[in-house]
Amino acid sequence: MSQIIQQNPPTWEVERWLNTPQPLSLEGLRGKVIVLEAFQMLCPGCVLHGLPQATRVHQTFQPSQVAVVGLHTVFEHHDADRAAGISA
Repeated sequence: MSQIIQQNPPTWEVERWLNTPQPLSLEGLRGKVIVLEAFQMLCPGCVLHGLPQATRVHQTFQPSQVAVVGLHTVFEHHDADRAAGISA
């Protein structure tokens, strides 16, 4: 039988939080299901499929049950993909 090892997850290392009044933490979200949507605003698949799906999850479940967290990653077009463009 395999053994389950209990350990705490690592703390999130975030360059900048957007669209939240205060930084999020796993401890602060304890007891909720966390849906983490990794996306890039210049990615057609992210904009057409991933972000709408995350929006539907956010609209379907109570905030006390599910936290939808967007993780914006920039892997190309660094100059065009700045915080001002995604903070709306």
